[in-house]
Amino acid sequence: MNAPKLCVCRCVLMAAVFAVFFASCTSSGSVKTAGSQIETKPAEPRIAHPYEYFDFDKDLYLTFPVTGNEELFTAVVQKVAPGMSKFSVKQLVEKTKFFYLDANLDFLFDAEIAPTFQFCATGSFPTSYRSMLFTNGNGFRQVKEEQKDRIYEYFYNRDGKFFIDIPQTGYCFADTDYLSGMLLAQEQTQKGEVYKPEWKEEIVDLMFSSDESTKIDWYIAKAEPLVTMLLGGSARLPLQYAFGQMEKIENSANTDTNSLLYKINATLETTDKRFVRPNVAVLNRFIQQAQPAAAGIVPNVSAGSDCEILISDWVIDLGSFISKVGVKNEQ
Repeated sequence: MNAPKLCVCRCVLMAAVFAVFFASCTSSGSVKTAGSQIETKPAEPRIAHPYEYFDFDKDLYLTFPVTGNEELFTAVVQKVAPGMSKFSVKQLVEKTKFFYLDANLDFLFDAEIAPTFQFCATGSFPTSYRSMLFTNGNGFRQVKEEQKDRIYEYFYNRDGKFFIDIPQTGYCFADTDYLSGMLLAQEQTQKGEVYKPEWKEEIVDLMFSSDESTKIDWYIAKAEPLVTMLLGGSARLPLQYAFGQMEKIENSANTDTNSLLYKINATLETTDKRFVRPNVAVLNRFIQQAQPAAAGIVPNVSAGSDCEILISDWVIDLGSFISKVGVKNEQ
């Protein structure tokens, strides 16, 4: 009399067991079958921040979006690779979204020192762009680097004396040293390695941000080149480092058409808070005198918290600065 009900109950129970088993298999992304191992979905490659491909021993670190700063990016490319055709430079500008740079600044003060730098450009350029951009006519030649059991192939620019490649779609690496260091770092970060510099938290937050604005983020890690840039080689200013942002401003009608005026906001970290107020007056006088009259903006220097000196609305002409930077040619 109760047999049909008992059969129904057993069927419901078995169905529930199979449902739980199937759910547990599908939720883990694998199904175990007779005579096979449990298959697991491979982890997605980790996407690192471009700074993780860099060395952390340079003076200057610079990040800027190309949109809104096309003229500056063009001027930089034409300075380090003067042999590139206008068409190639235009393609590079149009395809690049962000440009990350680190560099030593000693070459600005000593003509015998060659520039050393690394950069990573990110954007929409495919690896096939190598054959279009890095040609002999544009000033490049192909080179090979042997490292133990590996051979790296990339390109060398004879004018700027740097190595360059597009190792994968959307990434362009360059280094005045051999390129294997950056290429290996990219491989390791994709496997899960994390490379972060021992910078102050506020600097890491600034330089590793994903800000989509047109402002340029910068960090000068060493005091000596910073002081020389600000006040000249004979000046003494007790600074540790500086960081901040700069933003392009429209050129005045009275300004040279080749100028690239940028407004800087900066935080300067002194070695001791006792040095803050005396040097506020020194820097304020210097910046007021150096400010281009055509900018129409009044700069300001003030004391910040603890050891900080704050600079706002300081205008400099990056076009003039880049034009004075020399690149040594090979003999």
